[in-house]
Amino acid sequence: MRGRIEAIVSLPDHAFRKSGAQNKTSILFFRKFTTVEKIRADRIISESLDAGATLDNAIGNMLQQMPYKIFLAEAGHVGYTTTGASSDLNDLYNGAEGGFLNREQEGSILGEYRKFQEQPDNYGGRRLPDCIALDSRAVWDAHPSHRLDPKYHLFKHEELEAIPDGWRQERIGAVMRRREEVVHPENAPDQEVQVMTISQTGEIRRRAAGKGRNPPEWLGMYFEESPSTWYQARQGDVVYSSIDLWKGCVAVVPEAMDHALVTKEFPIYEVTDENLDPDFLSILLRSRYYQRAFRAITTGHSNRRRTQSEDFENLEIAYPPNRIEQRELIEEIMVARNAHRGATGKLAEELLKFSDLIDGRGDEELPDLEDPVAEERPDDQ
Repeated sequence: MRGRIEAIVSLPDHAFRKSGAQNKTSILFFRKFTTVEKIRADRIISESLDAGATLDNAIGNMLQQMPYKIFLAEAGHVGYTTTGASSDLNDLYNGAEGGFLNREQEGSILGEYRKFQEQPDNYGGRRLPDCIALDSRAVWDAHPSHRLDPKYHLFKHEELEAIPDGWRQERIGAVMRRREEVVHPENAPDQEVQVMTISQTGEIRRRAAGKGRNPPEWLGMYFEESPSTWYQARQGDVVYSSIDLWKGCVAVVPEAMDHALVTKEFPIYEVTDENLDPDFLSILLRSRYYQRAFRAITTGHSNRRRTQSEDFENLEIAYPPNRIEQRELIEEIMVARNAHRGATGKLAEELLKFSDLIDGRGDEELPDLEDPVAEERPDDQ
């Protein structure tokens, strides 16, 4: 062991966009051990290994015997927008005229870090920007991967702090079961199948044939050389995109998509708790709180992020104990959603009529201008 991490500050995805694709990035404050500290740390780890401990447990023992606090913070604003335009919003520090630091850093992460340095053991944290101090051993033990992302630790720290009276609290894995019904469309070459995808608005749609690397038609014959394993979903199942869950791509399978197909990138879950309404669950998982949760548990490069099934299933949700109350809470949302669907369909119909007036091509479909949807990248299959 060479030293210890004293602070980690998470930056927004766009912080280094000009350097290439978006990345999950953080500022890490690392201090080398003094000679005495290094000798002690190495001795603790060596003794633990000699006693049969794994390296992970040996490091945990060292952190237990040499305890200290780690400052964790998340910056939502860094002085410029997602397009690169300058902005006065900056969670990292308060600036002054001429590009200098302001003496007054109240309300900034820098100001909070200074408070933490003064009294690490008594630092109480802050909301907006979010800052906390955690025991180094707690950070190490929080997840099997020993992840250091402040988003994860900040979320876990406040996870379900305020649960409405009377609501149940359960792990997702306790109320849903993974459905893995493998199908082989290639065994019926001339049969058409439905392949689904999910929009960021939480709508399930047919995946467009002939688009990108998709086959010209979704007939069984085109699955013969597919490298993917295909799974069948059922009406009422919850499906999400493991790549884009953090963008809101989660939905309930409607009747029209019963038996539709997806690849492994779209895990399917059967709701096993009879007291949990699937529509309520899908809206719950798209709420601000759970979108923050999914951002916290995703791993990897931002264009290659994944929500691991284990992390998804271990997430805790809170909900009313009966379906009647659940339906009451989402009633207006469902009404608005259905009205939006109707308006969208009517708009498409009227645009086709107008197009026919112009070019006389009947009901030929307009170019696909849908909002972003979750689909596998070619190398994800």
